[in-house]
Amino acid sequence: MNGASAKAIVFAILLSLSATSISLAGNIYQSFVTHNEENEPYNNYSYYILRRGIIVQLAQYVVQNNARWNFQSDWKFLQAVINFDTGNVVSNTNGKNLIKWLTEDMGIECDPHAHESQYNYADVAYLHSQLGITPTKVVGGFLYNQIINGNNWENLEQGIYGRVYTSYFWKPDILWGGGTPNHVNDPSNYGAWKPQSMANYYVHDSTKNLTLIGNGCSNKIYDTTAVYTALNKVRNLMNAYEYGLIPDTGFYTSNVFMSIGQLNTAQLNKMKQFIDTINIYASQGKIQWKSVKEIYDTWNSDYSRKPFYLQCAQLPTGYSVVNITATTEGFYDAVSNSSSMRDTFRVYLRSATSPYAVIDSAKAIIDSVSMKGSFVMLNAPSGNYYIVVKHRNGLETWSRTNGFTLTRGSVMNYDFTSSISQAYGNNLRQKGAKYCIFSGDVNSDGVIDSEDLSIIDNDAFTIATGYLASDLNGDGITDAGDLSIADNNAFDFVQLVRP
Repeated sequence: MNGASAKAIVFAILLSLSATSISLAGNIYQSFVTHNEENEPYNNYSYYILRRGIIVQLAQYVVQNNARWNFQSDWKFLQAVINFDTGNVVSNTNGKNLIKWLTEDMGIECDPHAHESQYNYADVAYLHSQLGITPTKVVGGFLYNQIINGNNWENLEQGIYGRVYTSYFWKPDILWGGGTPNHVNDPSNYGAWKPQSMANYYVHDSTKNLTLIGNGCSNKIYDTTAVYTALNKVRNLMNAYEYGLIPDTGFYTSNVFMSIGQLNTAQLNKMKQFIDTINIYASQGKIQWKSVKEIYDTWNSDYSRKPFYLQCAQLPTGYSVVNITATTEGFYDAVSNSSSMRDTFRVYLRSATSPYAVIDSAKAIIDSVSMKGSFVMLNAPSGNYYIVVKHRNGLETWSRTNGFTLTRGSVMNYDFTSSISQAYGNNLRQKGAKYCIFSGDVNSDGVIDSEDLSIIDNDAFTIATGYLASDLNGDGITDAGDLSIADNNAFDFVQLVRP
């Protein structure tokens, strides 16, 4: 194999690995769940019919926009469907009762939700069956660590008989929700696992049947809820994932919840706005719509039932993001206006006053096309800083004189490529219309000199390939082209310039 062929193969492999490493992946799943409650007056025809009409509109919008909905009902709502869904009432649901239409025509999951004061979960499942559908075996809400009216979710592990319909047996597979009386200190978890018991709720027991699908960050849209508040909870999760603040191997089950009792036109419009915005993120590959049952199926098949949970409180908050645009002269191609590959950079925030102490740092990948990377600063307070950029073979480069101002909790931008004055001491190399970090400081000692040339020369002599500090142009092989770049900079006595 000749040198050119070897170079092409190595470069292709590097590109493939680089693209994989920064993929946003698809393990953030967004669901939509609603409850109707036994204390709501669905036995009142007008009360029921008003909400029925809005449910139909919402279902149509959900389906048209590829969202996912799990419609969880208590006994009183289901009895209203049995009593009122006749004649002209079903003209807008293809002649079917609402539950049957939601399931068969809209593909929306319909499952039991029970407070178990009168009807237990098996009874509510039975009422679903009387409306012509088979529930998807989701327990739509439960007390995670307490007994209620003699029942607890552990009883559901082997299945139960109805309290009212005593001959009806129901065995669910999925726990969703997990609350406390009056929703005081509800657990808010992302993920999926098989809880061992009420006492050991967070212990995964693979021998159990019931799987808990976390409801995320208790994201509820009420009459008084601004849509951006609900969306921000989703954005916080996506940002934490994208910035590498939570495990990229995690299984993240985001959810938005609405109460059918509060459902009105304003609520309908809020949910439409929520769906529209989530679909923007879905189109960017940052999140996927999945129903509760689809999340369960994904966990079983694609995720191999690997237990995972992350509490909402564990999501980092208050961090700052510094979007850095930068590239090295060796990587940058002025003709294509792009870098040869995506690569890892390290950014430090140093105090703008002597002795310029390091206050925070972050590592991120800078893209080859946009030449931008997002660096998350977890600790730095608001203040004035120098930005210091380091790369495996780029010369350490400081930002312009007097630094830049960071506001904690915000997203800031800094572009080293836009002007030579963006670097302290104008310490950049112009290539085409861009200003680049000098290439060749292979040993990271702040100067490009004979020691760097020696390292590059040795690697070139052995035709070294792979991810190397001596590969200045990012083509996966160290050769004369890399040596030439460093030699020019050594001739010009290029070195670190800092306050």
